[in-house]
Amino acid sequence: MKAGDVITCDKETEHWHASFKENDVTYLALYGGTEPTTWTEVLSLECYDSVAEKLNVK
Repeated sequence: MKAGDVITCDKETEHWHASFKENDVTYLALYGGTEPTTWTEVLSLECYDSVAEKLNVK
C-alpha cells in the first residue's frame, strides 16, 4: 500500500486494518450498507507480534 491507494472489499469479506510497529496507517472507511458493521476481535500486541514474526515483518 502507498499513499493514495484505494482498497475495496467485497460484501461479507472479513478484512483487517493494521500498521507496522514503526509506521502507522490512517484510513477513511466509507460504508453504504443497511446493516451495521460487524467488528471482530481486537488483536493483542502479542498476537500482532506473532503474526508479524511469521510474515517476517519488522
